[in-house]
Amino acid sequence: MVMTLQKGIIREGYDLGFAEGELKAMRNSTLAILRNRFGDVPQYLIKALNERTDVIAMESLIITAADCKTLVVFESEL
Repeated sequence: MVMTLQKGIIREGYDLGFAEGELKAMRNSTLAILRNRFGDVPQYLIKALNERTDVIAMESLIITAADCKTLVVFESEL
């Protein structure tokens, strides 16, 4: 029973760490796209992007970063 509980806790920690790593990679990719397209990205946009915790929303933001005409348009999607 104790081993099963420990394995569950370890698995939960692993899953949480994996999800956080995935989000970090998505944030970094979004910033790289924005920097490549528009140059410097204002700190307030970086902060707002780093506050995102939903993988589905981040996927949408990556697409928006690749397609938007301006940083103002990107900001409106945040």
